[in-house]
Amino acid sequence: MTHRAVPAKAPTSFGARAHDYDRLRPGYPRRALTEAWAALGGGPPGTALDVGCGTGKLAGALAALGHEVTGVEPDPRMAAVAAANGLAVEVATFEEWDPCDRRFDLVACGQAWHWLRAGNRTAKAARCLHPAGRVLLAWNFGSHTPSIGAGLTRVYAAALPHGLPTGEGGRKDLSEADADEYAEELRSHGFAVTKTAVPWQSHLTSREFCTLLGTESRHLALPWAIRRRLLRAVARHLDAEEGGGIRMDYTCVIVGASRAG
Repeated sequence: MTHRAVPAKAPTSFGARAHDYDRLRPGYPRRALTEAWAALGGGPPGTALDVGCGTGKLAGALAALGHEVTGVEPDPRMAAVAAANGLAVEVATFEEWDPCDRRFDLVACGQAWHWLRAGNRTAKAARCLHPAGRVLLAWNFGSHTPSIGAGLTRVYAAALPHGLPTGEGGRKDLSEADADEYAEELRSHGFAVTKTAVPWQSHLTSREFCTLLGTESRHLALPWAIRRRLLRAVARHLDAEEGGGIRMDYTCVIVGASRAG
């Protein structure tokens, strides 16, 4: 069955770095997803909708757990990478996307819920679910050891005396407090909510870390020459002070919601 793809709005800045995004942005640990699914009552995998699927980071993890995943992504460049990774993806904003007669066992969203309109996003997610369907919102919140963080702070202060700009659409860095706000929004729409947090680590070379930074909206908002100068300074610092690499400490936070019962 063929479904109509709604024309997307203007692509986001992320699409220009889609392959770097796919290669270096953190994925979602299997343990975090299985614990979150169990907290929602468990059961066999089913059909899943990944909202703002990007290059398919969350969708791939859900598919590995047995879910049959459809992605919705507004940026055609990101969607092309997701499709190349084997995801069935439709190019559209979630707000304009028409599910037609489809309903899903799970509506998921990784690192993108804040790009959607508050209130409307939860109401539409509910309309896309089977009566006993569930919602799963996932984020990776990264941090560094105090010594690494202090060194990077000095590099940024020297290169950007006024600090990083806000990201696309005026977005600032997210925190776990934002996830708690989204949980309250789900509760206000009649969902029972769970929260799962799983720590994990990743190691990157200095060049990989700088490429990763170059996929983030606040860095993409910088003029190209300033961004290049900043990232070169970061790489030099890591090469000189941290042996050419960096440990990323992540917490995967998953807000789950269920209408069952």
